[in-house]
Amino acid sequence: MAFLDLLRSSAILANQTRVQIILPDQIAPGEKLPVLWLLHGLGDNGSCWQRKTNLEQVASQSRLCIVMPDGGRSFYTNMAIGGHYWDYLTQELIPQMREMLPLSVAPADNFVGGNSMGGYGAFKLAFKKPDWFSAVIALSPVTDLSVVPTIMPDYQAVFGETGLEQPDYQLRQMAKQADSVQLKNLRWYHAIGDQDFMKQANDSFNDFLTTDLNLKVTYQTGAGDHDWVYWNDQIGAALQWLMNNRKEEVQNK
Repeated sequence: MAFLDLLRSSAILANQTRVQIILPDQIAPGEKLPVLWLLHGLGDNGSCWQRKTNLEQVASQSRLCIVMPDGGRSFYTNMAIGGHYWDYLTQELIPQMREMLPLSVAPADNFVGGNSMGGYGAFKLAFKKPDWFSAVIALSPVTDLSVVPTIMPDYQAVFGETGLEQPDYQLRQMAKQADSVQLKNLRWYHAIGDQDFMKQANDSFNDFLTTDLNLKVTYQTGAGDHDWVYWNDQIGAALQWLMNNRKEEVQNK
């Protein structure tokens, strides 16, 4: 696999920001690669996936591009005080990466994933842009914003003084407003460790996805905490799940 570390200027953020990219070593002329847009958690940046997991090794088993942007401490939103990271992600980063790299734009070849804060971002992208993707990977996602003040003292910079209660920030509200048919066309991988402090909230959210929305979700639970030991194991399992499902889709065509 080839690894790129891009330092680029963002017009929307009015700042320079990094993007980490994993690519196959050899790309045929005219080939368009499937791509996983992989988001990081609070307190990390896009380099964490390469530094803290064996992602590069497991990705080598598939012809997959993985794009890992820096999202700061934004929860992938337009911050109340700070950068407009949602606009950056959807209006600048994804379109520009597709111009720079040989990436497929077909929804069947685009997947979104993330851990913790990045899991929130992955769900948000799936609910807001369900026609952009075909699969979602959420590892230990923040699904209930009431936990945010306990892990993020500066949360008001993102959500404002009353933002945590506002419907626009709630994943369940985003899901209810989304096109239900498009959501059912997505494949969902949701994982949480039994020792994770957000396990109960994730159990409840999975019930919402499967019961209220009638989505087919692969929900993985078991031993594990909210840490990179768990995410290192899960990113390999999630990519295997993703590739297995792609093979089945090709075979069924």
